[in-house]
Amino acid sequence: MQILKRTVKFNSFMINFKLYGIKENKKKEGKMIYRLKKLFKINVSFGNNRLKNVLIFLMFLGAIFVKTFYFQFTTKLNRIPYFKFENTMMLIANLGMCIILLSIVMLISNKKKSLGLLIFNLIFSFILFSDTVYYRYYYSALSVTSIYQIGFVGSLGDSIWSLVKIKDLVYILDFPVIVFILFLLNRIFKESIFHRNNRESFLKRVFKTLVISMVGVLLIFISLKNADTSTFSYDNNHIIKHGGIAYYHYYDIKEFTKNTIFRNRKMNHKEIEELTSHFNNKKIQGTNYKGISQGKNLIILQVEALQEFVINAKTPSGEEITPNLNRLINESIYFDNIYYQTGGGNTSDAELLSNASVYPAKEGSAYFLYPTNTYDSIGNILKEKGYGTYASHANNPTFWNRAIMYNALGFDEFFSNQKFEINEYIGWGLGDKSFYKQTLDKINKKEPFYSFMISLSSHYPFNFKYFEEYKFDVGKYEGTFLGYYLKAANYADDAIGDLMDYLKEQGIYDNTLIVIYGDHQAVPKDKAEELMEFTGHDYSEAQWTELQKVPLLIHDSSITEHQTISKIGGQIDILPTIANLMDFDVPHALGKDLINTSEGYAVLRNSNVITNEFIYISAENKVYNKENGEEMDIDLYEEKIKELQNHLYISDLILKRDALKNITE
Repeated sequence: MQILKRTVKFNSFMINFKLYGIKENKKKEGKMIYRLKKLFKINVSFGNNRLKNVLIFLMFLGAIFVKTFYFQFTTKLNRIPYFKFENTMMLIANLGMCIILLSIVMLISNKKKSLGLLIFNLIFSFILFSDTVYYRYYYSALSVTSIYQIGFVGSLGDSIWSLVKIKDLVYILDFPVIVFILFLLNRIFKESIFHRNNRESFLKRVFKTLVISMVGVLLIFISLKNADTSTFSYDNNHIIKHGGIAYYHYYDIKEFTKNTIFRNRKMNHKEIEELTSHFNNKKIQGTNYKGISQGKNLIILQVEALQEFVINAKTPSGEEITPNLNRLINESIYFDNIYYQTGGGNTSDAELLSNASVYPAKEGSAYFLYPTNTYDSIGNILKEKGYGTYASHANNPTFWNRAIMYNALGFDEFFSNQKFEINEYIGWGLGDKSFYKQTLDKINKKEPFYSFMISLSSHYPFNFKYFEEYKFDVGKYEGTFLGYYLKAANYADDAIGDLMDYLKEQGIYDNTLIVIYGDHQAVPKDKAEELMEFTGHDYSEAQWTELQKVPLLIHDSSITEHQTISKIGGQIDILPTIANLMDFDVPHALGKDLINTSEGYAVLRNSNVITNEFIYISAENKVYNKENGEEMDIDLYEEKIKELQNHLYISDLILKRDALKNITE
């Protein structure tokens, strides 16, 4: 049968419309391809293969854009309605970055273009999956510095994998579909998607990449023009919320390169003025209890994942969760409005906050980034006063780079797991009870000492075999995440009770200033429902933030006026408070003396701000009433918020520029 054709030519391709019939080789092409061609009565042939490339580009663009969309909303950094203005701007920025990234991959020669895109999709999906899981634990996406630390924090593996959800399959579901479509296109166009003989010149591919990239750049420009980029320097989540996860990774790599590879420690005149002005304008505080602990030993106990909501609380069956701490609180000064301020460095951040009164690094851990900086830390100050200084933690000495960082913080000795007899194994290592006793036995108690102890047994995810068999009635929470945590908290409390008894046995209890606090959250956000039920609250961002508190108690037998102080503060305030009690100066501390301050506030590393009057949620850019949780007019508090957030900027200067060394010199 004769077939007449009319050819319609376009610049990029030709479409041959068969007007009087279709003559095809079914066996050669396969039934599916034959039916597709018969259905549309089209035989597609390419002049420059452009249509195929456009289809492939759009397919991959759609795939990775959907995944960025999923990340933004599964983390609740962005909330419904999906297409409200700020979400639309974020999606535009994400689309722009996806276009730029794919256009760069398209530089690959035609021969391997589709394979290159498939590999890129795989890598990009893995990064987004890692971001998602990491966010559920740390409330921040991965950064270059946190990736650097993965080799050192490998023990977190079980903790991290427990945060994976079935819905995260969205990151891989597109792969079989994409492969099928690629082979379908292969059959339609009668050539291999992965191997092609015609090659487009490199210069031509570069030109196309530049043109397509400019579209992406324009989209990003439009999006960020409507965002407050002034907070990008100290708030990663603000970057993600307004610029999208793809743009965040670009920004993070740029900042890492600038601040690490090309780090400039030299401070310019403006930075020196900002720093000196900040410290010169610190408010003069009172002198209550000044010097009452002077010359005494100091023990600081940082308790793993100890949150404030368990203090003076009971299980549904009526069991007191922290009976020993509750009794000790009645003999101490207790602070019940202390917020943890840790970032990507988690436990190590809490150590830095309490020992040096500076905020954590914006991303990653300062323990890795700035281990050779100069710090006005408790260890350095007390060592100059003739104290023996000891840090102890029953984990690997390389974990969080402690073996190196502790030198900068002024510790004479570091007792790691290599120095302990593992005679009680719980969770990650040596149990707290044995850990405390062995630590005290190693200390030279003939001279004044400072012992900084970091507990381990109550570490996430809490469902260790020891706590499965642990005899403590948690009622209806038995076998749940919260139930395991309550058991871990009870064990941690029991170990603290034993430690107090041992201090009394050793005759050093009355001559020791004892400070106990929690390091960070125990309950991740995806378990918020259990926490809200236990505490009797309805979920809201303001209420969630309100629950991110840790206990802080300070005990000195000389202090007979036992009290609870409800001023708002954070772990950064521990050093100035101790300095007042032990009577030493800390002119460069960023915190405040919690006993004598007239102003209560806490600035979190994620840029949230809490005062006696309001809670500011940076990710939402909203202000809520501290008492009733109602939203308030942000314009009334914007100046105060910026003033307090400036503490983060000053802290970043101290870390990035090694500013305390520069000031001293």
